Amino acid sequence: MNRIILAYIVVAAFFAGCSRPMEKTEQWGVFEVVLDGPDTGNPYMDVDLKAIFKMGNESLTVPGFYDGNGIFRIRFSPSAPGEWSYVTVSNNKKLSGKKGRFECIPATGNNHGPLRIVNTFYLEYADRTPFYSVGTTAYQWTSVKQSIQEKTLETLSKAPFNKIRMCVFPKHYQYGNDTEPWVYPYKREGDKNDFTQPNVEFFQNFDKRVMQLMDMGIQADVILFHPYDEWGYCKMGSEMNERYVRYMIARLSAYRNVWWSLANEWDIPGFKESIDWEGIGHLLQNEDAHQRFRGIHNWYGSEDHFYDHNRPWVTHVSTQTSQFYNAIRWRNLYQKPLLFDEMRYEGDVPSGWGNLTGEQMASYFWMAGLSGGYPTHGDTYRNSSDGSAEVRWWGKGGLLVGESPERIQFFKSVMEQAPVKEMIPQLIDNNNPGKLNNNIYLFSKPAAYYLAYTADKDQSIEIDLTGDKEYKMEVMDTWNMQIMEEKTVMPGKIIYKTSLPYTALRFYSLEN
Repeated sequence: MNRIILAYIVVAAFFAGCSRPMEKTEQWGVFEVVLDGPDTGNPYMDVDLKAIFKMGNESLTVPGFYDGNGIFRIRFSPSAPGEWSYVTVSNNKKLSGKKGRFECIPATGNNHGPLRIVNTFYLEYADRTPFYSVGTTAYQWTSVKQSIQEKTLETLSKAPFNKIRMCVFPKHYQYGNDTEPWVYPYKREGDKNDFTQPNVEFFQNFDKRVMQLMDMGIQADVILFHPYDEWGYCKMGSEMNERYVRYMIARLSAYRNVWWSLANEWDIPGFKESIDWEGIGHLLQNEDAHQRFRGIHNWYGSEDHFYDHNRPWVTHVSTQTSQFYNAIRWRNLYQKPLLFDEMRYEGDVPSGWGNLTGEQMASYFWMAGLSGGYPTHGDTYRNSSDGSAEVRWWGKGGLLVGESPERIQFFKSVMEQAPVKEMIPQLIDNNNPGKLNNNIYLFSKPAAYYLAYTADKDQSIEIDLTGDKEYKMEVMDTWNMQIMEEKTVMPGKIIYKTSLPYTALRFYSLEN
């Protein structure tokens, strides 16, 4: 009788296990394997962990990481619906050989997948939903107190920006960027760091903020290294640099909104020589199973300070410059998307890079966008998000003070209505290339759609509208965000003289 009861229990347990529903994860979502492992010694240094995920003929190897208190995690973003399986591999027996399955279901809602490059120069979501990048910068917003971090997210929820440049490590610089981080990224006693012991609280918070940005539809351009450092994070040495980058891949790569920026201002003397940029670039290319975008940002605005963006590990051109008149040449040279990741900032600091007027900042967006690049905003005004410290959006986030974001939203709405990925840039008046506001920018899909812009009053804009269909013509006051004039015009040569500065013209074929 006891044997019969035991057999019944075994069979019941078997069928109970079989009937347990399989875990489901959306396509391009995050599936996480959580394992109990060793918490003695130094798991960050001593334990290697990865998992091999398979579906059909596809196989991806994804690294895991130690998340404190004996917990190990492996994060994976499935690229296609279906049943995926995995098995773990580790130098620790307790963590090795763990198997599992999950079902990847189609994406829903605002989950359009990661971005991809289309038509050489442009971006769109994996499901082919259009995407036009309108960026901003808040370098160390995840290193400041939690109340300011929350205020930054609240501000972003109402702002036009769908990409943000953000450092992993805290920043030490003028104009209020001289405070200690809310917690340190690594164990620290006095002024000494132990780079073998990351502070999981700091990195868990960074994970959370990236995930919140993802849920808001905002790309997180994660800056791995920067030179504005009083704590030693840009001088960890090659071995610890590589370990840190692998740790960041394991923690963040599964989030579909992540980009990798190797550096903010890689070419600053001293910093330039302190890190093996080629080695880190190849590491990301070879070991990031999700293949997130990879870029590297320069300091001085001239081309001789650019990194070689033709390197195979570089996916897009990340520039600090406002030489929009060179955009066409750079596009032709690098054959990659061009991002003006730092074009100067709207604000009131004494430094020339940070005191554009709102009109100038908004105008930069039109010039950068119609030159075939993607523009990025910044705000250096002191804001009132925290009464106890100096807070400026470009450094710490908080609140936006400047006048440009509303106008940037208008620009964004125009670009999102345009067939951007089919358009080509042209300078139709380049007599004075060193004087930006004398240039007229034209961005067009010939015989279908034309956008032209000039910042100058009393400027003659001449466009040859090709094809044989009528066009709708709109004259836009970009600062006041108004369409001042609308009419129908025939194809052929159009000459329009602006009566206001910051004027854009839009023409679109009525039969396209």
